[in-house]
Amino acid sequence: MIKDSDYKRVLDAIASPILIAFPLYDQSKNEIKDFEIEYLNEALSNLTQNLFSVHMKLSECIKDLSETVHWLQIGVECFLTKRSVEKSFYSNLGSCWIRIVVNSMLDGYICLTVSDISKDKENEQKLRNQNMRLAALTDELSTSRNDLKKKFNNIQTLNDQLQFAAYHDTLTNLYNRAWYNKCIASAIDKAARNRGKFGLVIIDIDGIKAVNDSQGLKAGDELLRKAAATLRRLESDTCKAFRFGGDEFIMLNESIVSRMDMKILADTMLSQVKAAGLSISGGISVYPDDSDKAEDLLKYSDMAKSEVKVSGKGRIEFFEKVMKEKFLQKMNIENKLSKAMDSNVFQLYFQPQFDVASGLLRGFEALIRWYDEDLGWISPEKFIPLAEESRLVIPLGDWVIDTALKTLKEWEDKYSFDGIISVNVSPLQLRRSDFIDELIKKVNCYGVDVRHLELEITEGMLIENLLETVEKLKQIRDMGMGISLDDFGTGYSSLRYLQILPLTTLKIDKSFISNISAKDGFEADITESIVSLVSKLGLDTIAEGVETPAQLDMLKKFNCHNVQGFLKGKPMPVDLCERMLKGDTSAVLTINNNTPESL
Repeated sequence: MIKDSDYKRVLDAIASPILIAFPLYDQSKNEIKDFEIEYLNEALSNLTQNLFSVHMKLSECIKDLSETVHWLQIGVECFLTKRSVEKSFYSNLGSCWIRIVVNSMLDGYICLTVSDISKDKENEQKLRNQNMRLAALTDELSTSRNDLKKKFNNIQTLNDQLQFAAYHDTLTNLYNRAWYNKCIASAIDKAARNRGKFGLVIIDIDGIKAVNDSQGLKAGDELLRKAAATLRRLESDTCKAFRFGGDEFIMLNESIVSRMDMKILADTMLSQVKAAGLSISGGISVYPDDSDKAEDLLKYSDMAKSEVKVSGKGRIEFFEKVMKEKFLQKMNIENKLSKAMDSNVFQLYFQPQFDVASGLLRGFEALIRWYDEDLGWISPEKFIPLAEESRLVIPLGDWVIDTALKTLKEWEDKYSFDGIISVNVSPLQLRRSDFIDELIKKVNCYGVDVRHLELEITEGMLIENLLETVEKLKQIRDMGMGISLDDFGTGYSSLRYLQILPLTTLKIDKSFISNISAKDGFEADITESIVSLVSKLGLDTIAEGVETPAQLDMLKKFNCHNVQGFLKGKPMPVDLCERMLKGDTSAVLTINNNTPESL
């Protein structure tokens, strides 16, 4: 017969830790209050490091395996239900995961069997390592995701900045020319498909060059920003503002019903800009009325703007076909102008000036003339502005001075000429840093009497760099030459100039002389006041554009010193002037009867 000791030897030989305990009752409550250890094998003693022993209460020792497991509850459940209860937990005692099966194989006892200790421990470590790696990978992925998001946001921000910079003007933040090119192409495509219209307004700021020169570029930039802010307030879903370059701006109205819509926009622009303290000039072109091509629409609106600039500024006008004809004529003259310079086809004519009281010859004004085989006589009013735009007026002006000095020297030697030759000087000439030095060289080269030379300037050239201009004029006056101010009375500050300029002569503009003899006209009073004032300042006076005896009589009455005009003589070539100097009075009659009015 097998003894109990034999069973114990068998259980001690088993590798799985085993513990057997019987319940302890609370008689008053009729419930199990704990379990007492009846037996434990050597495997369990080794696992628990001999902390468990027979007769110990289960609640006193099993907490060393895990305090988080409700052992008493599990033991009671197993004892009462006769069903096994399995529990896996991590034990601090063995620093490993343990799986315990609690059952009631023995009647009146519970049995705890501990299994898979080493395997669970290894798996747990692997699981922990895997979880740690997974956690690290998750952190790394989260960090990478955040970094990627930041980089994406930075790239998106940079793209937005590049996009903005590519299509916006840096000074005004308006759309630039590149975006205009895209918008005009889109507008043409849309209008062509829908048989619609759109309008284009091109403007620039009046007087900004004077502001840049007198107050500096910062002041000019402030005007540009102010104009841009005004135009931006006029923008809508279908109307966009662009800075096209320099002081030029464009408004593109992509959807209009008629030209009246553009007129309303132009009037609004003018009123808004005026309220901002600015003045603008502009031109309008309409698709498809004026053209269906982008380059033509821009060119035609610019033509209209140029017409406004020439005729008084401060307005916005529609393009008209006659402007295109004038533009083509202008382009033709521009092309011929440079060739004419190379071919030396220009001529110098001289218009006589006479003393009013004595009728004697005062001198001549040297006037450039140009005859073209295709176009005939081309008025200086047409080609001189073009020469100024292209800066050809500088070599052209040098040629005039050279030719006038050469002629003056010949007249001094041949006819003992003691009068004056007046030569017009352009603003670009006078602005040159070497103008005075070059003038001195020319005078010394020809050896003329400087008292016979008079330089004629216009009030317009004094607006820019006034102090510098005055200084140069003083040097010219100190050399003994005369200085004449042309077109007096047409500028806004003429009286101020009389105080600071070293003038010798003042020319009264022909706009006052033309109506000087009219009844109830104010021109006579103005002219008389000018002559009286200038005479008191000790300046000589010349009335331009005298064409009738009645005008001459009024000028005599006002004691004007000299006259110049068709009544006394038109501009003449050198040979007729020399006939006059010889005493041939018929020379004036010859030129008056045979010279075109354009001369």
